[in-house]
Amino acid sequence: MFFVLSFGIVNAQQFPEVNLKDLNGKSISSSTIKADGKPMIICFWKSCCPVNEKMLDALSEVYEDWQDEFGVKIYAVSVDDSRTSAKVKPTVNGKGWELEFLQDVNSDFKRALSVPNIPYILIYDSKGELITQRTGFQSGYELDIYEILKEKKK
Repeated sequence: MFFVLSFGIVNAQQFPEVNLKDLNGKSISSSTIKADGKPMIICFWKSCCPVNEKMLDALSEVYEDWQDEFGVKIYAVSVDDSRTSAKVKPTVNGKGWELEFLQDVNSDFKRALSVPNIPYILIYDSKGELITQRTGFQSGYELDIYEILKEKKK
């Protein structure tokens, strides 16, 4: 079951502007992350954590179906620091994950959104409004996310 905590999260249309990087090292502004009239999920993760790997495995497995059904976009934002960020791209490529990957090497985006712990999932509706968020991930939580997306589609 998901729960909502109040950490001062702003809606997706008003993300604080910080610099992120794509997997090739290209700078990308967090302002480019938008709902665009579709639901959106942002997952914060780190390459050294098995729970994060399980989360990304589960979300990657359902991503194509969710895109077809809801038009959802999933952003996986790595908070690996400068010492471990070089592991992110090989990990993503090796696992074959097909999500939208970004790197927050200095954790600026994580701090700006007041993300307390990793893994952390934020779910936005098609208007860019935060509908729920949670810390942690267990097998089966992707079913809860599906139900949330299905309910918001009505």
